[in-house]
Amino acid sequence: AILDGMEVPISGLMNDRYAARTSKDIRRTFDMKRRNGEFIGAFAPYGYAKDPENKNCLIVDEEAAQVVRNIFYWYVNEGMSISGIVRHLNELAVLTPTSYKHSKGLMLKTPNQAKNDGMWAVVTVRTILSNQMYIGNMVQGKQRVISYKVHKAIQTPENEWYIVENTHEAIIDKETFEKAQFIAKRDT
Repeated sequence: AILDGMEVPISGLMNDRYAARTSKDIRRTFDMKRRNGEFIGAFAPYGYAKDPENKNCLIVDEEAAQVVRNIFYWYVNEGMSISGIVRHLNELAVLTPTSYKHSKGLMLKTPNQAKNDGMWAVVTVRTILSNQMYIGNMVQGKQRVISYKVHKAIQTPENEWYIVENTHEAIIDKETFEKAQFIAKRDT
């Protein structure tokens, strides 16, 4: 009868060890895919879509890609400020990346969804202008989950990101991208 009470803690411990090991194995597989430049996100970055033939590859989504090109053009060639671009996109009633994904039937959930009023924000445009994905580089691992028990995501330092060059078609040429980075540095 004394042993009866021990079963639960032991099976709990075994389950926990199993979960930890499984989590480690999954993480190792994901890291390998990231190192190989395979896309493992649930949703493609704005401007791209997952290739229906291979979900680890990205293809250009022409409709959204045109918005990305416009943002870079206004910023680099027309000297528009980020807040000017935000105003312009909102005046033109361009769908935000989240709204656009919803319009395509993707059930993307974002942390700020409750606050999201369907309007473009400075942070969205700034993120697009600094995203190397648009020059054809696969950038992954910007966030990581704390552990298999704590599912909160934390930002990882840039030196821990997985960056693999030329894994997919570029939307923005490198020269335009570099100019945008230079302008951003100058303006901060």
